[in-house]
Amino acid sequence: MPIQLLSSNKQKTNIDFKQFSGGERHIQLDPNDLKTLAPNVNIRAELLQSHDILDYLLLEDILIQHQKNIRLEIPYFPYARQDRVCTDGQAFSLQVFCRLLDNQEIATHQKELILWDVHSDVTLHLLQQLKSFHQITHIPATKIMQHDAELSALLTAPHSILVCPDQGAITRSQDIAAHFNPLRQQAIEVIYCDKVRDPSSGKITSSCLHAKDLRGKTAIICDDICDGGATFIGIAKQLRALHCQHIVLYVTHGIFSRGLEVFDGLIEQVFCSNSRPQVQHPHLNIIDFEAL
Repeated sequence: MPIQLLSSNKQKTNIDFKQFSGGERHIQLDPNDLKTLAPNVNIRAELLQSHDILDYLLLEDILIQHQKNIRLEIPYFPYARQDRVCTDGQAFSLQVFCRLLDNQEIATHQKELILWDVHSDVTLHLLQQLKSFHQITHIPATKIMQHDAELSALLTAPHSILVCPDQGAITRSQDIAAHFNPLRQQAIEVIYCDKVRDPSSGKITSSCLHAKDLRGKTAIICDDICDGGATFIGIAKQLRALHCQHIVLYVTHGIFSRGLEVFDGLIEQVFCSNSRPQVQHPHLNIIDFEAL
């Protein structure tokens, strides 16, 4: 289920999700379950559709009524990619969603928020301005990546290089390099890319990989999100042209809206976390991670 209500020992509490014929959402908890819930509850919320957001808000209201402290884990934070107004006529979607989470009624209770590898620091900045959270915990990509022994081995191998896909990923790439460098004989080389997007459509108009011959290298492209994969396809083509031997992709949040087949012949292996539901694929390694 997209939303799970968990006890401190990770036992699930049943939630009855319904939609009325008029389109309204409705959830119901068993009154007996409510009586036995501890004062502190955990919620893991995979908010993949708009109705999931409303379902969470309804659940939060029930818990507020019963004086519960909430520890909320949102692995993939929705609307984080719209973290500014790029052109006239657009909404600041991230700010709107953050405001929805700012339930002032719970300010008298404890409410913690846990996020996985958010798209940009704008998300954390907006959340820190809200009054209803007493603590915000951000799980960096490195903490998830180190959970996978095969990916860790690739990042510490002497022939591996790290590919930063754009300016927005520079800090993340530097953090990954700093995390895995102590486990290597020499510092990992970081290759940087530039890309240009059309602000009205979001489509990539051009990209450039700053590297020369990469013969014998294993390139590990790292980013937070893969949607259709156009960014990584473009980079992989340039890596192939520079004679890169192996190409691997790590993303924390795999949307893969065009499927993994778009990488055939370009990217040999894809790693992603379980922040979103995934379909098994021979080239996909799902990192089973949990923060709660």
